[in-house]
Amino acid sequence: MSASLGKLQKHSGSESASSVSDAERPLRGVFVHRMGESAGDEKEVAALWRVHGLEPDALEGPAQRFSRLPDFRLMRDGVPWAYCEVKTLWRHCWTVNILHEDRPVEERRDTSSKPVDERIIGDLITASRQLQAGNSSHKLLNFVVLVNRDPEASPALLTQVLVRPIIRSGRSLKARRAAKLVEEVQAFRRCVDLCLWVTPAADGKLAIDACILFNPSLRSFAEEIAGLRGGKLISLEPAA
Repeated sequence: MSASLGKLQKHSGSESASSVSDAERPLRGVFVHRMGESAGDEKEVAALWRVHGLEPDALEGPAQRFSRLPDFRLMRDGVPWAYCEVKTLWRHCWTVNILHEDRPVEERRDTSSKPVDERIIGDLITASRQLQAGNSSHKLLNFVVLVNRDPEASPALLTQVLVRPIIRSGRSLKARRAAKLVEEVQAFRRCVDLCLWVTPAADGKLAIDACILFNPSLRSFAEEIAGLRGGKLISLEPAA
């Protein structure tokens, strides 16, 4: 689960709504609720790990809306072995509730205009921070599973994002922001041992399309879980 905007969902009894529900006050303002990650995807990722001999232990209950922790602790032969964070990649959208004094609530649906690489980077950053919160000493392995539902995203683009060098080409806000994003991605590479890119198949189950491996000691495991060979198994050195 995520403490990021990726987990904010619209609820009729949300904190934002309840804080202004007093009938004695006029309703003013705008409240935004991001469409959250898919609980169904997390369930399918758990099933995927079970097929490969790992037992996922959810760190939060299904009703938990906000968390700084990763989704699962993965048990191997009954022993804690890794943490896993699941991110659903899609074109982020949200509903906007505009509250008026003299007419009903106006609801509008908006979609993010961020380019696809920035959408991917945002999820990588959040996943890294959650894994560091749950496994700060890195005593257990850190896994990330990206469930792709974004037609613009691909494993090739993910690889390009992961290998971008830090270029400090200027002092403008745009240049500093670009350099900061690359630094955050390099923190992801230092934190994560293995990253799976999966897509939903016709039967609803998840197919592994690519594995990004940062920890070479896991190579045999990465090959074993889905017979990954050749271009599907991508090895990258952890960032310095």
